[in-house]
Amino acid sequence: MEVIVMRHGERDYQPCHDRGFIGQGLELAPLTDNGVKQAEEAAQNPLIEGCSVIVSSPYTRCLQTAAIVSRIRNIPLKVEIDLHEWIPDLLFQNKPGDAKKYGEEFASNQGKYPEGETCRWESIDMMEKRLIGVLNKYMDYDKILVVTHGMLMHQIKPYGHIPNCYVDSFIYDENFTCAGFNKK
Repeated sequence: MEVIVMRHGERDYQPCHDRGFIGQGLELAPLTDNGVKQAEEAAQNPLIEGCSVIVSSPYTRCLQTAAIVSRIRNIPLKVEIDLHEWIPDLLFQNKPGDAKKYGEEFASNQGKYPEGETCRWESIDMMEKRLIGVLNKYMDYDKILVVTHGMLMHQIKPYGHIPNCYVDSFIYDENFTCAGFNKK
């Protein structure tokens, strides 16, 4: 199956900050006006031609990006909970600064829990498992568009910095293996 993968557009955390949201509440952040333009422009990417379905993360920034592409391209949209962003706190209670701290722990341990320890953050193995689980559901399709997050895209290829609404493609089959931890 050919998978076209797209990162979401630029997000605006201000409405969430204005309401005092923390942790998972920040995932309600919508796109900025520029993020909407990014999604509209990305919808014209020729790689998207021939996609049978758009599969999106449930987080607002991805779902809004996917909805824009769906409207422009007239492609049906499905939401997959497991396409969400990396979870810095599996208890969903991270406070300001925690995501950075847990992200540094994740990076210093290359996404793996230290021997004999369980951490608050989602491991790379957990991310890979949920990505593979979603992709396996769509194996009967020839070509799909997946709208997701940078951290999850890093499980596909060692991209380095991934700009908003970046579009790429890869082949997903029984030989696919995740990229693993790649620090760029």
